[in-house]
Amino acid sequence: MEATRRTFFQAVAALAAAGFHQTPTIAADKKFQWQNGQSPWPMCLDTATLSKDVPLEKKVDVVAHSEFDAIEPWDRELAAYEETGQSLKELGASIREKGLFVPSVIGLWGSLGNTKEDFESRLEEYHTTLRMIRDIGAEHVQIIPDLKKRETFTKDVGAWCYRRISEIALNDYGLKTGIIFLNAVPELKTMSDAVDVGMMSGWPDAKIIPDTYHNFHGGTETNALRMLNPEAIAIFQFADSPQGLERQDTWCDEKRVLPGDGILPLVEQLKILYEIGYTGCVSLELYNPIYRKREPNEFLKEAHQKTLSIIKQAVSHA
Repeated sequence: MEATRRTFFQAVAALAAAGFHQTPTIAADKKFQWQNGQSPWPMCLDTATLSKDVPLEKKVDVVAHSEFDAIEPWDRELAAYEETGQSLKELGASIREKGLFVPSVIGLWGSLGNTKEDFESRLEEYHTTLRMIRDIGAEHVQIIPDLKKRETFTKDVGAWCYRRISEIALNDYGLKTGIIFLNAVPELKTMSDAVDVGMMSGWPDAKIIPDTYHNFHGGTETNALRMLNPEAIAIFQFADSPQGLERQDTWCDEKRVLPGDGILPLVEQLKILYEIGYTGCVSLELYNPIYRKREPNEFLKEAHQKTLSIIKQAVSHA
């Protein structure tokens, strides 16, 4: 990470902690504002890419010593950190001091409920999670269906739940929300399904979270990205799918591979994001147990290089 970006984030740490999210201006001698002028998007790492045995504070240190710009933790990591008696507000401040930021947290599980009663019964849990996500300084929270009841998820109830949780997230915690779609959820497996839920909710700042891996396995075509308003994308999840793995309608996230090591049209998808004006994070999301066994610093060096290589190909003629 370039020194200028570190300086910027240190200077605005207090503002970020107070809920202000600003974007640094592009230096006159740089084509793009991220990755030393090589990327129009901040590069983020989903913390579950690394071993579950590595505590959150260690993951923060590892990512801070890599070339990534941001970190995307999980709710279970926030809870485990608090259980040790430590402060998430202080960890959030440390993250910003190290030159990183938190674009979103994964996530609010089951908040796209199957019934209104199910949703209401878990409100205390949701408030606790939202408070932790606010404390670490995140901008978005990812809104996720009840995976134990995924076969009976319906868009109409999901839309009601999405509006309700978005109201709570914004009004009580200052957080924006994004809808997750998953290839293993029959009524929420494509990008268009997620857009439907957002539109049906009537929430004025409805957002979705496209994922290159779920796009492929759920059956979302690449050119569907062209129809999106870039402001309706909370974050863009990034991974490749290996050669020989056909489209799946069951869980297969453990088979994600590094960008460029598989078959997905990643360059084309990023070209479209650039054309429509998306400026949020591209977040590397790999849950492959083989990668989790590797030494973290060495692995993130390769992961960064391969991700940036795809980005550079996508914007080479910009």
